[in-house]
Amino acid sequence: MFNKNEVVKLAEDIYQIKYYWLGMADVYAYLILGKDRGLLIDTCYSTTNISNYVQSVTDLPIDVVNTHGHFDHIGGNSEFGQVFLAENDWQTAKQHSDYAYLKSMMDNFLKMNPDLKPLLSNPTYKKELENSICIPQSEYKALPKCGYFDLGERKVTFIETPGHTQGSICLFDEISKFFFVGDMACEEGVLLCFEHSTGVTEYRDSIRKMKKFYEEQGGKKILPSHHQCPANEDIFDRYISACTDILDGKLVGEYQEQGIWQGNVVRKENLQIVYKNL
Repeated sequence: MFNKNEVVKLAEDIYQIKYYWLGMADVYAYLILGKDRGLLIDTCYSTTNISNYVQSVTDLPIDVVNTHGHFDHIGGNSEFGQVFLAENDWQTAKQHSDYAYLKSMMDNFLKMNPDLKPLLSNPTYKKELENSICIPQSEYKALPKCGYFDLGERKVTFIETPGHTQGSICLFDEISKFFFVGDMACEEGVLLCFEHSTGVTEYRDSIRKMKKFYEEQGGKKILPSHHQCPANEDIFDRYISACTDILDGKLVGEYQEQGIWQGNVVRKENLQIVYKNL
């Protein structure tokens, strides 16, 4: 079996659902439980069957909020009734639920990574790949105007942080002091190279906003959607430094293509930033 799911209890009433797509890529969803309801942050791929893992933990009613509209974060949305997403990412989510678009993106990815082609001879792998880009369209609700989700004796606040996508958000749990940052601040790097990404300047503004918010709220852990988790506490400073060097001309990107993304690549302090616009 290529996909491996694992539910990990991070703190009282907070769970991480780890999903390994085709044995190649990791993505994390997070479940926060209050007295009255639960909040699921992202739903991974369509092949995750994430509702089964949620139901193994709780029978509370569940709201879903997506950190952004990419297919590896919205794939399981249709398994739930109420899904929140920043309006600036509704079009992105629609695009990332379009089979033809995802098929073209995946074909380019496999073309640029010929070492993966032998795996396609395995019918199980091929079926999993096909199913993972079949994402039902979802109806989205705008984010609450109050700026938080009330789960019953527990509030989860969100802030808008454009960068990876125009509608990216980060969420903060007031009890655990955990900061859920989506794809905005992952160890290893960030992609700012999509048509719906911001440039480096706006991204740096968002990272500064995230750092200020995290410090003011007394944050205890930074939880991204990919790679090392939790992220190192200095991750915001490292991204700010790298972005500043790009904008000051001290770091100049080298254009590269990887099938799913194309852009100028810079590396600094164990971070890779791929961007198109300053």
